[in-house]
Amino acid sequence: MSVDYKKIAEIKNVSGFNPKTGNYAYSKDGKGYIRLENTLLEREKAPLYLQTQGEYTYAWYSCGAFELYRDNVLLNKIDSSTHLLNASSLYIGCQEFSSVPNYVNMLSPIDNSLILKEYIPYMLHVEGGVIIAYDNIVKKEVCLIDRDSNILWSFPFEALGEDNVYSPGEVDHITNILGIVGDLLWFTTEFARLIALDVATGKPVHQLSCNVADKDKSQYKMVEGIGDCYLREEDKVIVCISSYHFQEIEASSGEVIECFAFREEDPDGIGRFAHIYAPLLQGDYFTFLAEMKTDWYGPSRVGIFDYKARKLVWTEEIIPFEERKVTRNCLVPSQPLYISGDKLYIRDLEHTLHIFQREC
Repeated sequence: MSVDYKKIAEIKNVSGFNPKTGNYAYSKDGKGYIRLENTLLEREKAPLYLQTQGEYTYAWYSCGAFELYRDNVLLNKIDSSTHLLNASSLYIGCQEFSSVPNYVNMLSPIDNSLILKEYIPYMLHVEGGVIIAYDNIVKKEVCLIDRDSNILWSFPFEALGEDNVYSPGEVDHITNILGIVGDLLWFTTEFARLIALDVATGKPVHQLSCNVADKDKSQYKMVEGIGDCYLREEDKVIVCISSYHFQEIEASSGEVIECFAFREEDPDGIGRFAHIYAPLLQGDYFTFLAEMKTDWYGPSRVGIFDYKARKLVWTEEIIPFEERKVTRNCLVPSQPLYISGDKLYIRDLEHTLHIFQREC
């Protein structure tokens, strides 16, 4: 069944927005503003990122400045050197720049108390009391640490094996940590691999790949295109969406439980597009940016694909051809299409937020 959406607003100069709540930040006449529900807050400048954590709203600015809000009231402010951890963590990251690489810690945004005993030269992922640290550049490893900053185990990325086809001589690295399911830590890598390590030992349990360089390596199970991967929280299934395939993998076993080529399943719908960008899993759908063969001056189309019905249910050209031709404005993969209740949100290259509402 197709759905219809009608554009209801275009907000100019939007720097950050939260599709879960519809809150957004924008600049106008040299000032910054944050729209929190029905409250408009004026700031010296607009934050670059907004995030909801339970009853709190987090706002980040340039240079790592941070603000904490509850019920639209500012509770705490940190002037610099903070960053987002994974979205499931209530903690925020902080760093010191006195050395290279930067050393990081994490802190409570409520009282600014540090969580780790010492700053460490790693990126952090925190989930359910488990602290994962990893470094893609210098140490080239992923570790389990405790709050005293002790390393309990480490797994070197060299152990994943070389890609002698596309990246000979280079070491693989983490591109995204999907999360922890039971006793398994799942992550994706630059060399198109999907890896699960035992959280207790750091030993590899499942190693899946769509990289042709791995087809003769016994430790890898070859699968279809991995693409962008998401952990579906309701059933702990890993969903992989490439430019051609939709794939579901049982996180506890590493077994593929569903796989189909969505362009072949829906040739007159999503199959019409020449290129698919930024697929984003959202409930029973994934959204995407797209281009037709006849499009010029960058992607301008979006769509919603029902992966259970295997059918495109909505598509729209956000920026008309003539506007793209004159302004070179377009959509960019780093800013996907979000579904939030009965609304859609997408921001273009010129920082205009386009808002659509579902028609009954």
